[in-house]
Amino acid sequence: MILLHSLEGVISGISPDGIDLEVGGLGFFLLCSKSVLRDAVSGQRMKVLTSLQVSESGPLLFGFSDEEERVLFQLLLKVRGIGPRLATTILRTLDLSDIINAIATGNSHLLCQVPGVGKKTSERLCFELRQQIEHSGFKSLVSTVSPESADTVQFVYEALDSLGFTRSEVRPALAKVLAHKDPESPEQLLRDALGELRKS
Repeated sequence: MILLHSLEGVISGISPDGIDLEVGGLGFFLLCSKSVLRDAVSGQRMKVLTSLQVSESGPLLFGFSDEEERVLFQLLLKVRGIGPRLATTILRTLDLSDIINAIATGNSHLLCQVPGVGKKTSERLCFELRQQIEHSGFKSLVSTVSPESADTVQFVYEALDSLGFTRSEVRPALAKVLAHKDPESPEQLLRDALGELRKS
């Protein structure tokens, strides 16, 4: 259920699990993904993609930085034992690309790092969503980088974050670079990713 597609307003408060957004004189609280919370600055305007979920306890709003996060959220809800709060906890604990790669490679151990996700749930998540991930437009996020290169990719994410780029900007640039070659060095991957970002 989406219904309310997006909200844009001034951030009036930030908590560990979400933000308060003032929109046209109305205040909304949204449970948010990691990338939204990373980019949120109190007092500044922000546009957030949303999903409205209604349960026995009442309606809840969930916020995402891009459509890929929202699509993954909807996919997570299809897995038995995962409700909207836990789905958002997954998106708040791990980066989108890490979740996608964990599902694609069956890395249930990584998913077990999420509070509330046990061994059975993580294995079920990988089993039920692996094929859907491959057919839902996430192919560019499935890394072809070897495990030895994971630290290099993380270095680039952190370096570009310090330069003011958001994860949603960096992800497609990195995916484009990594689609053609494995990184030779952290510095070279950083230069290549910067080159892609400057083109966009």
